[in-house]
Amino acid sequence: MRVFLVIGLIVLNAGRIIGQQLPQFTYFTYNYMQYNPAVVGTAPCLDLKFGLRRQWKGFEDAPTTGFANIHGKIGKKSEFHFNGLGATVENDDAGPFSYTNITVNYAYHKRLSNKYFLATGIGLGFSQYSVDYGQMTFENQNAETAIFGIVNDFIFPMFNAGVWLYRPDRFYGLSVRSLNNKKIDGFTDSQVRRHITFANGYATRVTSELTFKPAYLINYVGKSRPSIDMQLMLSFKDMVDVGVGARSGHGFAALIKLSAIRYVTIGYAYDVTMNKIRYTAGSTHEIVIGLRACKEGSKMYVPCAAYD
Repeated sequence: MRVFLVIGLIVLNAGRIIGQQLPQFTYFTYNYMQYNPAVVGTAPCLDLKFGLRRQWKGFEDAPTTGFANIHGKIGKKSEFHFNGLGATVENDDAGPFSYTNITVNYAYHKRLSNKYFLATGIGLGFSQYSVDYGQMTFENQNAETAIFGIVNDFIFPMFNAGVWLYRPDRFYGLSVRSLNNKKIDGFTDSQVRRHITFANGYATRVTSELTFKPAYLINYVGKSRPSIDMQLMLSFKDMVDVGVGARSGHGFAALIKLSAIRYVTIGYAYDVTMNKIRYTAGSTHEIVIGLRACKEGSKMYVPCAAYD
C-alpha cells in the first residue's frame, strides 16, 4: 500500500507535476468518442458501446476503468448536412482514488465535397474526483495515527471541443478535453489540465477480402511529453479484425475485433508492459462491446474508416 502514498502525492500536486489525468484506452480506433465529441453522428445507426479496462494484472488495487457511450443522428436528415447527439460515461478507480465523468456531446456535420464531411462538436458535462484516506497505509502508521475521511469535489461544467474531417476511407480529428482547465477544490494546488488529442487513420483494400487499417493517436497534456499510440489492423471481410498496437513509453498490444453477429461487435486488447512497472505488474486487458440499432432499409449511411 505504500505505493498509494506516492500516487497520492502526485495527485495532490497535479498542478506542479503535469501528466495524463484522464483515462487512456488501448483500443482507441474502436472508441474515438471518448476522445472527441465531433465523432457523434458518424456511425450509420444508433451506436452503443460499453467496456472495461483492467490495468496491470497482479498489481494490488491497480487502475480499473469502465466506460459507456451512445450516439446517433438527430433532426432533419439530409445528404449534405446533419446533426449528431450522444453521451459518454467513464469511471476510473485506483485504490483510494476515483474519477467519474458524464458528458453530453453534440456535433454538426457538413459535406465539403463529394467525399469529405467536416464535423464540429462540443461536449458539456461534469466530473467527480475523490480520495479515500481510510484506504491508505503510511509508513510507521498505527491505529492512533491512522488517517480517515474522504475528500471529493464535483467539477461543473467540464467543456470539451473537437473537429472531425472524414471520408469513406480516412479521417483526421483534433480535440481538446477539459477546455476550461478547472481547479479541483480540496486538493492542494491541482487542476484538470487540458488534454489535446490528434487522431488520424485510413483504410485501404489489399484484396477483395482484406483491408489494411493503420491509425495513430497523439495525446498532449500541459508541458508534459506527448504520448503516441499506433495501431496496425488487418480486416477480413469486414468481419474479423486482428492487429498490433504500441504506445510510447509503455509497451505493445495485441488486438482483435469480431463482427460476425449482425449489429454486435466485440473488441479485445491485451497489453504487454515494457517499462519498469513490468517487474511488479503484469499485463492489461481491455474489452469493448458495440451494439447498433439500424432501421431496415436505412439510407443515412455515411461510411467512415473509424467504424467500418
